[in-house]
Amino acid sequence: MAAAARPVKRFLTGDRVWPPGWTRLHVYLLPELEQNQDLARLVRDWRAAMAPFGFLAPVPDPWLHVTVQPVMGIPAAEISPGERAKLTALLTEALADVPAFTLTAGCALASVSVVLADLDGDLPGEPLHTVHARTRTAISDVLGSEAVAYQAMPGHMTIAYATGSGDSGRVQAALRQVRPAHAALTVREVHLLDVTQDTRAAVYRWTPVARIPLRT
Repeated sequence: MAAAARPVKRFLTGDRVWPPGWTRLHVYLLPELEQNQDLARLVRDWRAAMAPFGFLAPVPDPWLHVTVQPVMGIPAAEISPGERAKLTALLTEALADVPAFTLTAGCALASVSVVLADLDGDLPGEPLHTVHARTRTAISDVLGSEAVAYQAMPGHMTIAYATGSGDSGRVQAALRQVRPAHAALTVREVHLLDVTQDTRAAVYRWTPVARIPLRT
C-alpha cells in the first residue's frame, strides 16, 4: 500500500524559531551510537533512504537526541549558576533510582515537517515516561510551571528536518523499504544541555551543563 501523500513544509518557521541570540536549556537523552551499534547502522540506512529528497536535512550523528523536556519561556543566559546547580541537584536526586533502560527505536515516520524514529517506553510506568515526568517536576520546582509548558512526548528521535516543500508520502515509502526497521537504544544517563538553534543548517547543537547518571 502506498503511503498517503502529505505536503512537507519547512520545520524552522514561525514560532518554532527562537528569538535572536537565545539558547535554551534542554534535558536530552543522547543515543551513544558507539555503544548502540545496531541503531547506528539503522540511522545510516534511514539516511540513505532519505538521500534522494533534497528538502530534508538529516541530523548528523553528533546532534542526534531524544528530547525529554525543554526549558520554555526563558533564555539560558538568564538562568543563573545557582539555578543551574539546583536543577542539576534535583535531577540527580529524582533520577538516582531509575535503572538504565533499553528502548526500541523505529519505525521511522515521515511527518509534514520532520522525519522521526518512534520510541517506545513512554507510557505511564515505563522508563521514558518516568524520566520525562520526574524531569518536568524538577524543572518546574526550580523555574516554575511555565518552564514546562511544552509537552515533548510521545517519545521520538528526530532524524531529519524539512528545509523546503515536498511529498511526505514518497519519503515514507522509501523509509518502509529499510530492514530491519527497529533497533535497540540503551540509555545510561540523562544530559542537561545549553542548546543552540541553527536555522540555516536546520540543526540543534549544544554545550554540556550536567550529566546525570542512571542506576546501573
